Amino acid sequence: MKVKALLVVLIIGLVLFTIWYFTPKNYTQTLNGVYYQLGNGEEAHDIEIILDGKLHHRFNGKITFKGTVEIRGTNVPSIPEDKTEIVLDYHGENRAPIFSAFRVVDYKGRVEPDIYYYGLLYTNDKFSEFTIAVFNDGDSETWSPSNGFMITAPARDKQVAIKISQNLMKKFDITLNP
Repeated sequence: MKVKALLVVLIIGLVLFTIWYFTPKNYTQTLNGVYYQLGNGEEAHDIEIILDGKLHHRFNGKITFKGTVEIRGTNVPSIPEDKTEIVLDYHGENRAPIFSAFRVVDYKGRVEPDIYYYGLLYTNDKFSEFTIAVFNDGDSETWSPSNGFMITAPARDKQVAIKISQNLMKKFDITLNP
């Protein structure tokens, strides 16, 4: 009888833990990072990145994130004023686009589909470090590993940012020219 009761308690505990573990969690994180251009000396600008969304744990062990990204700092490219907020829909594959899916068409705030790509995010499995290859004017053809613009967090200076970026991007056979 005691074994049955213990087994029932264990099963209930396992079910509750599983429900808790796989329930999406609110995730709001502010990270300090660096905005810089590859191949351009030591010039770098401090930035702040705010992630606001939900983290999900998947059965395969990967973490996914769906939410908004706000980037603050001097000289950081902003999205065009007629675009909606930029979003990140990350599915645990260590790379995901950051984009705005709509543009505002009138003063009432109505929107229509119009995708604007801000950049491509590379991250580690724990979603604790990331780097963004920033596109100029929403065009992925404008980025190159020799002179492209990057945003990396958490990082305190360009040297640390480049090391993080190289580590995150090597999985995709991208070699940066610092």
